[in-house]
Amino acid sequence: MEKRSILFISGVPDNKKTTLTKVKKNGMVDLVHSGSSNIFQYLHDEKFHRLRLIFDANPTQEVMRLQFHAVFNQISDPDTHKVSLIKTKELKSKLPENLPFFNDPDKVVLTTRDNIYTLLHGIEKLNVPKTIRIQPKTPAEIYEAIKQEKFKFPVILRQAGYHGGINTILVKDKTEQFHAFALDGRDYYLTQFTDYAENKTYKKFRLAIVKGEPFIRHVIYSDSWMVHSGSRSFMEKHPEYIQKEKKLIQTFNTKIKPHILPTVQKIYKTIGLDYFGIDCYIDKNHNITVFEINANMNMLLNSSKEKNNIWEKQINLIIKAIESMIKDRITS
Repeated sequence: MEKRSILFISGVPDNKKTTLTKVKKNGMVDLVHSGSSNIFQYLHDEKFHRLRLIFDANPTQEVMRLQFHAVFNQISDPDTHKVSLIKTKELKSKLPENLPFFNDPDKVVLTTRDNIYTLLHGIEKLNVPKTIRIQPKTPAEIYEAIKQEKFKFPVILRQAGYHGGINTILVKDKTEQFHAFALDGRDYYLTQFTDYAENKTYKKFRLAIVKGEPFIRHVIYSDSWMVHSGSRSFMEKHPEYIQKEKKLIQTFNTKIKPHILPTVQKIYKTIGLDYFGIDCYIDKNHNITVFEINANMNMLLNSSKEKNNIWEKQINLIIKAIESMIKDRITS
């Protein structure tokens, strides 16, 4: 069978900022755009012809004519890529209805933090902390929103469109003055804090969901509630947690996945994305506390310097599942 062509769509953020990573000898440049899942670069060449389309942040854009058998929308941050998501939606409306299209932009738009709470709140064995969007201009407006929405301290405040703990703070009481934040009417999220510590240690799972099936990507431990990649410094100081992560990855399919699968499939059916990630805490009774759900998570990059590391197999499984999903839709 002939190799099929897949069009992968990425987008420049609405603020038009991008990162230049390399200038080649022929004058071409490599650019990194935030807010996209970047699956394009990790799929195998022998499987598909990979075509790439990057939507800029201008209102209109001329798009060259391409021939392809499917489209994969990689744009995944609805807070920062409103313009490019609109362009993707317009492109989709012009394509044949039976053309396979992955991660519908209309579904991506619904994955803001406040809307994830609205969509998923109430699902059995799923704790989605209450989240609202505000546009404060003074600290008093933040505290008024906390009061009106009946939040209880502590509460998480984060600027919309930021990830990895950037522009995020735990508001413990009414003494916070928010000096580090621009309170000029831009969007912020307020989220009810959930203390998920186990013996004063915090544990965050990252799951990749492909066509409703969960794959474990990694588990990070920390002594802080805000767990991100930098938290691995804590694990390096306490090697027992490195072993705990290894064991959880090795036993995930037998000891955790069967118990959380019904919940994950309810999430999948509700938000309607073909591919996305879940950052969460899973307790001993297999209840899931959600930190974040979207398609914007770094899943396929392996930054480990060790050749044989515990994440390589997981990444390959996720890539294989994505390739199978695409192939099945193209040939069905």
